[in-house]
Amino acid sequence: MQRILAATDLSELSAAAVRVALGQARSSGAELQVLHVAASTQAQPTAADALRGFVAKLGDGVRIVPLVRVGSASEEIVRCAEENDAQLIVVGRHGHTGPTAVLLGSVAERVARTSSRSVLIVPPETDARRTGVIMGPPPHAARFHCLRCGVRSEYQFCAACRAHLRMFDVPAGAWPPEAPAAGILSAERIEGLLERSAFGRLGCHAEGRTYVVPMSYAYEKGRLYLRSAEGTKVRMMRENPDVCFQVDRIQSLADWESVIVFGGFRELTAQEAVEGLQRIHERLASLLAEEDAWPRPSEAPADDRLGHRAYTGARGAVVGCIEPVEKTGRYQIR
Repeated sequence: MQRILAATDLSELSAAAVRVALGQARSSGAELQVLHVAASTQAQPTAADALRGFVAKLGDGVRIVPLVRVGSASEEIVRCAEENDAQLIVVGRHGHTGPTAVLLGSVAERVARTSSRSVLIVPPETDARRTGVIMGPPPHAARFHCLRCGVRSEYQFCAACRAHLRMFDVPAGAWPPEAPAAGILSAERIEGLLERSAFGRLGCHAEGRTYVVPMSYAYEKGRLYLRSAEGTKVRMMRENPDVCFQVDRIQSLADWESVIVFGGFRELTAQEAVEGLQRIHERLASLLAEEDAWPRPSEAPADDRLGHRAYTGARGAVVGCIEPVEKTGRYQIR
């Protein structure tokens, strides 16, 4: 790492971010640029003097460059990092505690959302040896929250509010990222990926033919609930209920997770089918343009050998579940 940009409003609260940035610069041998954004050109000279005094207290051992700009704080921070090719932006946040501490609309959030650079967000009580918040995904992450709604999550896509904004609590010393790590997913991470995802790929086999098809699903109490129109996959699963279901999260070639569930498909009937479809609807509620786009189990009396009618009006609707017998997963993360 050659250059780190730390933003400060010259307050004691923002000093925590600069201390963390200073520690990172010392450990990596990087240049530290300390940026203050003044509200107006009239305030710029006074701000420059104050920034020089602020920087003078940081000590020796690191090349420190004070910078003063005028304009919108978040826009100038992002622009300065791009123009000076900073590999890391360090910015503090103020006030509240808890997972919703970084609120939508704050300078820290806007920088993290709009910058193409890695952004380290530091709470005011943090020192250089403690914890910051890095927009990632970084290695050694311990707790994960959505930056918009605060829901705890391990993934960059929030299932609750659909935001792509992630907040990771990590040891500040864990930066810069190490080489990609790879391995076998723990049972907890397998469950987390299955719960947070909504789409996967179903694999089934019958009569010497293998069929793989993308499907939406809901995962609850250890079961995967599926809905499908009548067709090839339904016919094959009736013929051979032994199936597999694959779910993944792929950010890049060096950042991905994949889970495969092996199990048996069971077609749901009557009230079970209604409840299964309700689980799917609840899980996919934010993705459905209109409820009528989905077929529903028939309310007609069961009269076939499978225990239900396959058709509702002119369109078939089959609801079933996969009862897992084995779950495996692998990952690679930078």
